[in-house]
Amino acid sequence: MILHTVNKSPSTSNTLQECLYSASSGDSVLFIEDGVYGATSAFKERLRDDLSYFVLQNDAAARGLSACLLTGQCQPVDYSGFVELTEQADSVCSWF
Repeated sequence: MILHTVNKSPSTSNTLQECLYSASSGDSVLFIEDGVYGATSAFKERLRDDLSYFVLQNDAAARGLSACLLTGQCQPVDYSGFVELTEQADSVCSWF
């Protein structure tokens, strides 16, 4: 399993689209920095059902995104959760 980290907003970059195109079934996607906007309901229809999604809580909070704005497909994680995800993954692919 690969952990994909996305740090660009899907409103200003095609990084999320490229990530989702390249990801394999069973991979995980972690939204960080401005990438947390990809975890909002506005982009829910772009997310694939065969991937797991996580959003870094601190980055979402820093951008004023409350839990009610985030799609139910994305599980919030703290920094310890981020570390756990990297430990569980076979490799990490960062999308910039």
